[in-house]
Amino acid sequence: GLNILGPLYSGDAQAVPVQSPAECGLLEGSSVTMTCQLSSENVVHWYRQLPGEPPKRILYMSGSAPTFDDNNDRVKFQVQKNPSNSVLTIRKATRRDTGTYYCAYWNDKGSQH
Repeated sequence: GLNILGPLYSGDAQAVPVQSPAECGLLEGSSVTMTCQLSSENVVHWYRQLPGEPPKRILYMSGSAPTFDDNNDRVKFQVQKNPSNSVLTIRKATRRDTGTYYCAYWNDKGSQH
C-alpha cells in the first residue's frame, strides 16, 4: 500500500500580492518578479487571482521545465526553480496583470496523485 504521511500540502500556499504597475511605481512594460520559498524537491504551482475571480493556475513546475495551462502565457511569464525558491517573472506587465499571485507546493517524494 501507499503511505501518505501528513497532508498533501506540506507548507502553506504563499500569497504574493501584486499591485498594478501604476500603484507600485512600476512602469507599464517593465518586469515584475515574485519569489516563493520552497525546497528543491517540491513541485510548485503558480496561480493568479484577478479581482472578483477565482484563482487560475498559470503553470506548474516539476523538474526544470514549466508546464503552462495556457500556452499563450509562455510569452508572458518566465519561471525559475532554484534549490531554495521559485521565481516567477511577469514580462512587460500591464494593468491587466494586477491581482494576487500565489504559489502552492507540496513535497511529492513518494506520493502519487
